Amino acid sequence: MNKILTVTILLTLLISGCVETSVKPEPPPQELSLTQQHMIKGETLERENRLLNALEQYRLALSLDPGNEQAIQHEKRVSSLLWEQAQPYYMKGLELERKGQYEPAKSEYLNALQIWPEHEEVKKRVALLEEKGKEPDYIVHILTSGELLSKLGKVYYGDTKKYTLITEFNSIKDVTRVREGEKLKIPIIAGVSLQDLKKKQEEYLNLKKNEASAAKIKKANDEITATSGETAAEPETMVPSAEKAIVPNKDAVKGITQENILPSSKSDPYVQGIELFNQKKFSASIPLFLSAAKDNPGNETIRDYLFKAHFQQALVLFNAEDYLSAKDNFESALKYDKKCEKCSDYIEKCETTYKEKHYNLGIHYFGKEQLKKAIEEWELVKKIDPGYKELAPNMQKAEMLLKRLESIKKSKSE
Repeated sequence: MNKILTVTILLTLLISGCVETSVKPEPPPQELSLTQQHMIKGETLERENRLLNALEQYRLALSLDPGNEQAIQHEKRVSSLLWEQAQPYYMKGLELERKGQYEPAKSEYLNALQIWPEHEEVKKRVALLEEKGKEPDYIVHILTSGELLSKLGKVYYGDTKKYTLITEFNSIKDVTRVREGEKLKIPIIAGVSLQDLKKKQEEYLNLKKNEASAAKIKKANDEITATSGETAAEPETMVPSAEKAIVPNKDAVKGITQENILPSSKSDPYVQGIELFNQKKFSASIPLFLSAAKDNPGNETIRDYLFKAHFQQALVLFNAEDYLSAKDNFESALKYDKKCEKCSDYIEKCETTYKEKHYNLGIHYFGKEQLKKAIEEWELVKKIDPGYKELAPNMQKAEMLLKRLESIKKSKSE
């Protein structure tokens, strides 16, 4: 009886809620904040490597709670991972674009954007390629006898090694099998537009035309020389001892002299300039090359001759101890070849030698009490470097002594 009564009492207490259990139920999902829900979804998607979807969730969390540090860090990490995954496609696209393979390049860029739609550099490249797609992406070059593909690399891209861009674009597997008259496509590349290629082609064809004209003149001159049995005398000129004369390009005309030049060539400043250059009349050739450059702006061969003519003339003047004129010519040469290290060295050497020469001459004349000559020499130095060595005090001393001497002579004459 007692047992039955005890059980009955316990059951009654349980039913009435007087006895609590120790296990608490978990809060229902709806009790999580919306920010937390987005964060949990983002982390789940990130573990599944669905990074773009994860990023979207983290950004939704940030839109609700912009200062949420956890969401900020997650957003940065996932953005970085997406950029890294897209980068190989971007780099591959750049490589293909450099080779002129624009459609494959565009496909690689689109792959990159599929991974990371916010890649700004990729967006720019795609936009440029779409713009290029509206016009031809190459020009046609007809191969002539003896023309090497490496030469075309130099003509159109400024680098002989870039001939591979032409072979790849034309699917040429063996460069020894290309023949005269073959039409080659010269592709536009990054940094070289269609207009650039057209301009370079026009300049190159004009140059070849001039070379052909010059070759005819040379042949005619050779025939004249052979008929007359006379050889044109080499003109006298000061050959610089400090440097060897620069050998002209292989396309330079040789053997043409001013005396037997045919009348038809006298109107061509380019040909005349080459003649004078070959005769070592560098100073006289410069105005002619400048005139030719006006008619063919940007022509690299003419610029090359202008560089060499100025450089050679500068050496002549340097050896003649006309240092300032030499300096001017070295500076002009440097304008046509900014990588000319010798030009920079000589410019400094010209100025240094000039100052040292006239400063020492001033010392020499001062020691001999030829004060006017000393001051004249130091004035030359002062014009280009007023702070040179002890120039200022020396000049002041010489001028003071000169005034005293003139004052003494004046008083004696009175």
